[in-house]
Amino acid sequence: MRDPRVTRRQFTLGSMLAAAAQAMPWPRAFAQAAPAVRAGYKPPSHFLSLLGRPAQYPANFAHWDYVNPDAPRGGQLILGTRGTFDTLNDYSALGTGTRVVMGALYESLITSNLDELAVEYANLAESIEESEDKLSLICRLRDGPHFHDGKPITTDDILFTHETFREKAAPYFKATYYEYLDRIDVLDDRTVRFTAKDLSNPELLMGVASLPILPKHWWSTRDFSAPILEPMLGSGRRRLKAVDPGRSFTLERVEDYWGKDLPQNIGTGNFDQITYQYYRDFNVLYEALKAGEFDFMSITSPQEWTTGFNSLPALKTGAFKKEEFPSQAPESYGMLIFNLRRPLFSDVRVRRALNYLYDFETTQKTSYYGLYQRAQGHFPNTEFMFEGLPQGRELEILEKYRGRIPDEIFTTEFRQPTTDGNGNIRSNMRAALDLLKQAGWELRDNRLTNTATGDVASIEMIFFDSEMEKTILPFTQNLRRVGIQATPRLLDVPQFQTRMHEFEFDILPGFMPPAYPPGAEQKSRWHSLYADQKGGLNIQGTRDPVVDEMVDYLVATNEWDERGAASRAFNRYITWQFYSIMLYYDPVDRIGYWDIFGRPDKRPKMNLGFATWWYSEHNPQALRGRRR
Repeated sequence: MRDPRVTRRQFTLGSMLAAAAQAMPWPRAFAQAAPAVRAGYKPPSHFLSLLGRPAQYPANFAHWDYVNPDAPRGGQLILGTRGTFDTLNDYSALGTGTRVVMGALYESLITSNLDELAVEYANLAESIEESEDKLSLICRLRDGPHFHDGKPITTDDILFTHETFREKAAPYFKATYYEYLDRIDVLDDRTVRFTAKDLSNPELLMGVASLPILPKHWWSTRDFSAPILEPMLGSGRRRLKAVDPGRSFTLERVEDYWGKDLPQNIGTGNFDQITYQYYRDFNVLYEALKAGEFDFMSITSPQEWTTGFNSLPALKTGAFKKEEFPSQAPESYGMLIFNLRRPLFSDVRVRRALNYLYDFETTQKTSYYGLYQRAQGHFPNTEFMFEGLPQGRELEILEKYRGRIPDEIFTTEFRQPTTDGNGNIRSNMRAALDLLKQAGWELRDNRLTNTATGDVASIEMIFFDSEMEKTILPFTQNLRRVGIQATPRLLDVPQFQTRMHEFEFDILPGFMPPAYPPGAEQKSRWHSLYADQKGGLNIQGTRDPVVDEMVDYLVATNEWDERGAASRAFNRYITWQFYSIMLYYDPVDRIGYWDIFGRPDKRPKMNLGFATWWYSEHNPQALRGRRR
């Protein structure tokens, strides 16, 4: 589930790890002299905010508040991750990519920092001008940005980039951006204007300005839509030094990087070299960290966090450290996603029944070690999560659909089914069987059978992460207890992605990245226009007129409070429709690392801030070659 706005919305610790390899954040200094105010436009600015959000940093700030401006530069960082890759271009619809490389190599017109959400600052652009009617955005390129071969970044590159993304990038680009974009005009050799078709997507102009800019002279001789393992020409502070397909790649500092001395780069991206190593299995990944093969990792396995490092001598000597930090940021959340294209899942009563068979409380005790929180809906850990009964503006929005949506949305507070945590789910099984009976299914010879067709219910659950077995295997047993022929199937990553993109699954796990605020990406994830778009984000295949209308309205809202009300109404409805089984989210960031780092005294508000750490040899026992 890839989000093209990753450069703007890296909130979770897992995203932070990817950002570490990108040497992010990617801040740049702002322009100094602004052009005159144009007719119909606001004065040139150093920032762009979504729905009127205020900016924390003034135009003349010296550096981000959370960095050490005197941080030393140097050293090598090695990171580990689960999976593989067969292309370096994650924006293409083909192949298994890695966004780390794209984010590290390319610059964008605007960019974010780790203290704020929904605010972007000038980057390649030296100034930003928003029209009074909010239909267009003018960006003026600063003087000096160039690609690694010395060629300057021009408006031709901007035009080429968006033509390429529109025609050859993954389907979500059209759903999120180009469906709404009217045109791009070159005003002069340094100035470009983006114009929206209408105001139906207030996030559009910020979104298109945050996309990376490609070098036309390099990509015009290559197929952007095809997998690529050739080191790509970039413009950022790092270039590709080496690629071992499917196993690793190394990024090195660009010594003549055009923005290295700008204020927004001070104190960040402090490593000379970053190597990203891939491991096919999570167990192997964790063992590699303990063995000292790489330096830093987000600990997402509850078992590993609780018991996995207890026998590690380096933890006792202090050469290896574990830390946890409560998160203030929007969190990703897990789901078991139904393929609504399958007849079995077309009835909401069946989907609701299966929710009763996920025993979160028991799994929390036996496998999650009490670390997770149950997701009661979408957008957890944000103000866009609904609570209690609908009221105020949210209620007014839902009232428009009364008669088309379940009455219980107005009368009943939503609560996920619960158990006593001891593996006893008899009451939940009775509730599930009652719902299944209402939907035309009954037990015959211990097999759940459709009373009209005689078909026996069968479900295959595909997954690629062995850690998910702790969730899927108990759920499989509960499905079998109500007569469903349930089969879990562990696949490798390419197989899983192929079957997901081709909709060849019954149920699969997914972790939805955070969206703050929810916006155009919700259309690509939920709208019926994209239900059959292979490689798209509407993986479950939602085809619901109410969802379409709600998400269209959500995207079109242009005030913060109205976006919040629309998001909560939308969230509440899709949760009551049980399009997935909501699993959990983790409100705490947990990390493990070898003690070779220095870091600032202050952390950013929305991230651990690993991008601001630096290499240090203060602990000899933690150095590579001395780890035990």
